[in-house]
Formats: sequence, C-alpha cells, structure tokens
Amino acid sequence: MTPNSFHFEDLLEHRILEMEERHKEELATLKEEKENLQNLVTRQSNIIQELEKQLNKATSNNSVLQKQQLELMDTVHTLISLCSKEGVLLKNAKKEEEKPFRDCADVYQSGFNKSGVYTIYINNVSDPKKVFCNMEIAGGGWTVIQHREDGSLDFQKNSTSFT
Repeated sequence: MTPNSFHFEDLLEHRILEMEERHKEELATLKEEKENLQNLVTRQSNIIQELEKQLNKATSNNSVLQKQQLELMDTVHTLISLCSKEGVLLKNAKKEEEKPFRDCADVYQSGFNKSGVYTIYINNVSDPKKVFCNMEIAGGGWTVIQHREDGSLDFQKNSTSFT
C-alpha cells in the first residue's frame, strides 16, 4: 500500500463512520417522530370515540325531545278540542261585552258555543237586553224567547212586557 492509498482508506473509513453516525441520528429522530405520530393518532382516536359517544347521546336526546314534543302537541290539540266543546274562548275570540251582538246567532258566529245568558242590542231599542242563548240545539245560535218546562208559567202576555 502506498501512503496515498492509506490516506484514502482512512478518509473513506472516516466518511463511512460519519455517515453511519448521521444514519443513527436520523433513525433516532425518525423513531421519535414515529412515536409522536403514534401518540397523536391514539389521542385523536380517543377523541373521535368520545365525539361518537356524545353524538349518539345527542341523537338519543333529540329523539326523546321529538317524542315529548309530539306528546305535547297531542295534549295541546286535546285541550283545544276540549275547550271548543266546553265553549271556552280561544285565541282572538272577543269577550261577550266587547262586541255588540244583534242576536244569539251573532253571538254563536263570534265563537261562543256554550248556552247561557248573553247581552244583545236589539234594533231600535236603546238599552241592551240580557237573553238566554241556546248554543247546542239544532246548530246553535238560538235566542230563547219563551221556555216552558212544566206548563206552570203563563206566557200569554202582551208585547210590552219584554222591556
């Protein structure tokens, strides 16, 4: 071997050792990055699982809320139906005193469907009159002028007695 070849071999060996050292460092760095990525993937997987649980819970809660909403709507419809049958005023129906009615049919058309005493304003009569309105027989809206129950009351009166 010549001195130059010895020097060249030393140089090559030195370079190889440097390359091996850099390779070891790069491998160590890559292993560390791999571990970091694995930890990140594990954390993300756990987060995804937790989010899926929360989504399932929210979906379940939403289903329960929808069921309760439907039940509430059924209850409201039932209450509205019952109120309508009982003659209770709903929404924009006016109180009896707020609107001048001409007769019981006018009262009935305004949304009152429960038989009882109402105030009406008869044409050409200055004072309002309290009358009994039958809202249930024959379609409702009937002004009761005479009501004979057992025949004990005499209805043979003159027309001036209706004041």
